[in-house]
Amino acid sequence: MARITDQTKIERLKQSTMKLVVERGFGGASAMLIAKDAKVAAGYFYMHYSGKYEMVNTLLQDVYQEIVDKLKELTQENYPFSETIDKMIRHIFAIASAEPIKMKFLYVLTNDYSFVVDAGIRKNIFDVIIQLKELGHTERTLDQTITEDDLYLILFINTIQFINQRFKKSTKRVKFSKADEDHLLYLINKILK
Repeated sequence: MARITDQTKIERLKQSTMKLVVERGFGGASAMLIAKDAKVAAGYFYMHYSGKYEMVNTLLQDVYQEIVDKLKELTQENYPFSETIDKMIRHIFAIASAEPIKMKFLYVLTNDYSFVVDAGIRKNIFDVIIQLKELGHTERTLDQTITEDDLYLILFINTIQFINQRFKKSTKRVKFSKADEDHLLYLINKILK
């Protein structure tokens, strides 16, 4: 018999997972707590996900895919390296402004030693990072010694850290300004040259 999927319940599970991972860390967000917070039966959770690791990786894939899709779009449109970086960083800020929970979720997972990113997600991200690195090296706008790991750290991890510093400093909803984006881009460009 086919599973009946209620998309509102699935969305509640996703939102509860991100919320609890942010509040309690990966280790503190159990499948039972997620189901309870989403107001669904634990059996419903397990009907769709084998456990919290699968659920978290599914969400992480969704969040990263949104960023990777934008980066793929920018590289396919043949923007120069520096313009691609500019548009990419501004896109990440737009996500953080519209859905802060996504950036907080990324922040927690990138800093949680008990969570390991799925190899497929990592490959998907690094395939695009490698293209970006090659573009920067070809244009000679990127320091030739910078590796794809360096580029990932400089672009993604630093951006996630920068945004989350702002979140931590405020008890209200954070509004990012163009000056915030410009400042981070200034720092990133200093490192990349």
